[in-house]
Amino acid sequence: MSLKIYNSLTKKKEEFTPLEKGKVKMYVCGPTVYDEPHIGHLRSAYVFDVIRNYLEYSGYKVTFVRNVTDVDDKIIEKAKEGSNSNLKAAVENVSTACYQQYRKDLQKLGISEPYKEPFATKHIEDMKKIIEVLEQKGFAYESNGDYYFDVEKFQDYGKLSGQKKEEMLQSVRMDTNEKKRNPLDFALWKKAKEDEPAWSGPKGLGMGRPGWHIECSAMSMKYLGESFDIHGGGLDLVFPHHENEIAQSEAATGKPFVKYWIHHGLVTRDGHKMSKSLKNYVTLKKITDTYSDGISLLKLFFLGTHYSAPLDFSESKMKMEQSILKRFQEFFYNVEVKRKEGAVVNQESVDNFRQMFIERMNNDFNTPETITLMHELVSWTYKDWEPTQILDVAEVISEISRNVFGLSFSRPVLTSLSDEEISRYIGQRKQAKKDKNFKLADEIREKLLKEYQIELLDEADGVTRYRKKL
Repeated sequence: MSLKIYNSLTKKKEEFTPLEKGKVKMYVCGPTVYDEPHIGHLRSAYVFDVIRNYLEYSGYKVTFVRNVTDVDDKIIEKAKEGSNSNLKAAVENVSTACYQQYRKDLQKLGISEPYKEPFATKHIEDMKKIIEVLEQKGFAYESNGDYYFDVEKFQDYGKLSGQKKEEMLQSVRMDTNEKKRNPLDFALWKKAKEDEPAWSGPKGLGMGRPGWHIECSAMSMKYLGESFDIHGGGLDLVFPHHENEIAQSEAATGKPFVKYWIHHGLVTRDGHKMSKSLKNYVTLKKITDTYSDGISLLKLFFLGTHYSAPLDFSESKMKMEQSILKRFQEFFYNVEVKRKEGAVVNQESVDNFRQMFIERMNNDFNTPETITLMHELVSWTYKDWEPTQILDVAEVISEISRNVFGLSFSRPVLTSLSDEEISRYIGQRKQAKKDKNFKLADEIREKLLKEYQIELLDEADGVTRYRKKL
């Protein structure tokens, strides 16, 4: 089965065919850096890192761009909360500090570096050029020092969100100070307010700053071209942000902007979107302070729900992830035991298992089904505990987990007993059985099971083996 992706633009699952064979150009809306990141932001980064990893695992050369919005109304409002009399300096301080924290969190999660990570303030000239082209083509107009995009001039407006104009109007924030021809028209350039960061405007217009939507069009097209393969972001960006990106980009170039649009569901808490305003957010620091192996637990939490669906955070779910992580860690502990006994993999079997994983990931990056397959294969190995089967399954789970999910199920410290000490107990039990002291033999087995979770297996060849109990 070839890779299929749900395309938000066409509202259906489509076979993935990049514009250029063997290469994928991919843009993802990054953070607006006005506050510390929470796990909702991190889900977005992780979702698209997994998608990027899987595309590369599948043999594609991926050019991945993720932007940073470092000038915005939210950043300016945050800067005003401080005591700094220089608003421009305060804006820069806020955006720099928040970006650095975001970057640290991504590094802790093991998120790969993008090919480019453009900052909005470094691409003002690129934005101005697009605005000037839109004005020349009749798609943009100036009003009271601002530039607006005229949505009536773009026939396909609304093709991404699928909304009627009446529905769109309900989502548009109305500002009585704006001089628009149409309430749906959106700002390309905003006239400067006192003390705010500002740049000289398009076509000699006075000082101001770009609108939010034009930033992503300028930065994506600068590094990926006028048409590229994948654009990603959260479901909350479909309208108006991505809808407006399409309109201004295609109006400027006359070409299709993006072939596949991928949107992920939002992280919620008690059914409400995780956000700063509701004060219901959870940070990565909170996760790592609360849980040992917090990074791995968070990744499993993300992987357990399809990227397109909402994901509700709760303590009970994190506890469930702890048991899942422990199960895989115990399995790989037992795999090491088999390796020491000289077991080797069967490459044909490994290839078959790998294909099972690929089929699930090719179904719109279905990580829940992939995790379920991992559980099923682990359970299957424990039925017969056949050495080659165990290593074959471990080989593929390790490969997918490491290369696609950025996960490692390394051997945990689950017991104070060394392999030599366990072998010594096995020897004592063997001697007890030889002496027909079956009570002592049972006590040794019970002690290992209850105190150290070590399960003894008396196999047909007369050898007693051991494993961590699941």
